[in-house]
Amino acid sequence: MVLEHLFPENWLEKRVGYAFLIAVVYSIIGIIAARLLFGANSGIVSVVFVSILLLPSLRKMFAMEEKKEEKEKKFKLSHLITDNWDLVKTYFAIFFGIFFTYLFFSFVLPQLGIDTLNIFKEQLFLDPGLRGHAYQVNTLWSILANNWWVMAACFLLGLLTGDGAVFFIAWNASAWGTIFGYRALTAGMFDGTNPWIYLILLFLIVIWHVILEGGAYILAAISGSVISRDIISKASQIRTFVSYFLFGGGIITLLFFMIRRFGEASSAISVALFLGMLYMLGATFKDKKHKEVFTYNFWLFIIALLIFIIGAVVEVGVLSYSGLLNKIYLASYLFGS
Repeated sequence: MVLEHLFPENWLEKRVGYAFLIAVVYSIIGIIAARLLFGANSGIVSVVFVSILLLPSLRKMFAMEEKKEEKEKKFKLSHLITDNWDLVKTYFAIFFGIFFTYLFFSFVLPQLGIDTLNIFKEQLFLDPGLRGHAYQVNTLWSILANNWWVMAACFLLGLLTGDGAVFFIAWNASAWGTIFGYRALTAGMFDGTNPWIYLILLFLIVIWHVILEGGAYILAAISGSVISRDIISKASQIRTFVSYFLFGGGIITLLFFMIRRFGEASSAISVALFLGMLYMLGATFKDKKHKEVFTYNFWLFIIALLIFIIGAVVEVGVLSYSGLLNKIYLASYLFGS
């Protein structure tokens, strides 16, 4: 890709600031290009453009990560932090580059007389208030049940495509940024408060669970992508892996529909089934070194799941006990009702 060659090969992983900058640049390009070429669906198409622009650099990152893991003499829990630290920092820089760009556009464009609802309608449609639903505080189980599938999708896309999980990460960053920017603006317009004050306050309140949940998605994507590249390098085992995966996926899908009647408990059961299938996929690898890489990334996914649960708990706590946040959300809902 032409834009990629403007930077040295190792800049993305070593220069977090540049990663943030290129995410901002790619987001602006994606938003403008999507609006000009696909006006009706520019919100989601802009994320597709951003993801495509980021893919070449991400492929280099994951290739470097796999080589690093294969050099480990044996698995150590500390390696989950030290070996992935540069990669995680870079992914976070990309995530927040996208997040702040979409937040800025959704907050500023309406003040310039531009219809944000038309530009980012796919992102804003995720806001229940804009769909005509009554404002309410979500429970822990509802947040876990809904967002768990997002994290699982990040892992599975990384596993099946190698780099495709960047779309889900970029999508969530764009959705959070767009919704928070629009909520702050509309809440300020409704009750006569300076929208910039609401924007700053809203950001300070929600940033903690955004970091935790976004970090969980990032770790899940990293673990799936590195495993995917390890499978590609062992081409003789692809058929065995695919057979295990399809069989296990079919069983889990069947069982999930059978346990849906258990209500909230079905989500916990589905997580256990998913982890069980993932653990059994390790039997695909006969070579000791590649089996260790798989084990390494299986535990990375477990850590991602724990961080995800903590993030959901923090989100519920904030929604339940932050009167200011609920005031902003309610004012935004009333503005659009």
